[in-house]
Amino acid sequence: MNATVAHRSQYVGLGTKAIGTQFTSFSSPIQSSKFGLGFRIVNDFIGLQRYTNMDLIAAYHVLDGKNRLSGGVNFGLVQFGLNGAELTAPDGDYLPGVIIHNDDLLPVGSSAGMAPTLSLGLLYGYKNFEVGISLNNMTSPKINISNTTSGTIINISRTINIHSLYVIELNNLNVKPAFFCKTDFNKWQAQLNVELDWRKVIAGLGFRGYSGLNNDAVIGLLGFKVKDKISVRYSYDYNVSFLNNSNSGSHELSLRFDLQRIFKQNVKSNIIFNPRYL
Repeated sequence: MNATVAHRSQYVGLGTKAIGTQFTSFSSPIQSSKFGLGFRIVNDFIGLQRYTNMDLIAAYHVLDGKNRLSGGVNFGLVQFGLNGAELTAPDGDYLPGVIIHNDDLLPVGSSAGMAPTLSLGLLYGYKNFEVGISLNNMTSPKINISNTTSGTIINISRTINIHSLYVIELNNLNVKPAFFCKTDFNKWQAQLNVELDWRKVIAGLGFRGYSGLNNDAVIGLLGFKVKDKISVRYSYDYNVSFLNNSNSGSHELSLRFDLQRIFKQNVKSNIIFNPRYL
């Protein structure tokens, strides 16, 4: 069983409005170690707009051992909110107590909308290696936000996430190189990480980007484990793009709780009936 909470502040100091994400999730095997359920809530905000995802997740392990094969499905709701009262448009008229954007797409006050979403994932592993792929927002949700003249629609793009991981075991040290790739079919983002697990200490280094204008940040990670059940991690992103002079980096803090769940095996034996009832 696993529970995680995290907070990320992105591009600190870039503007007067915060850019960040709050995240909480819980997952657990159900009845057997092959089937699991979980839920996740993600609150993502940038400036005057906010995305909130509420997801129910199910996973099934088809193979378990040296060869591992798992599949997962994620059904949820995504909500988009926009504080139109604090927006200013180039052709708008703004007097004390009066907001006129002169733009049919912008709401005058707070506005929000919601739509269902569906995601699928597949994971394969062999010994210390694993590779996974997920297709997020398969239905390409369309959110109709309120309080606009023209009925503004926000489109959520489909995205593909790919990752691979290998664990090198060396006495008390585990070295974990990992690669991540994300795309919405228009833009691509790549990230390479190396994590070191030594007893109760976790340390890592990563780089997000692959060339030229796509390079984004150098990432440092430091964490520790408490009684093998609780781990705390902090990561810092040093921005290497043209935004370097406009922000002081990104910070992420997470707390994770793990508890091993042991399932009893059904042992066939003679049945002894209760003479009073059955």
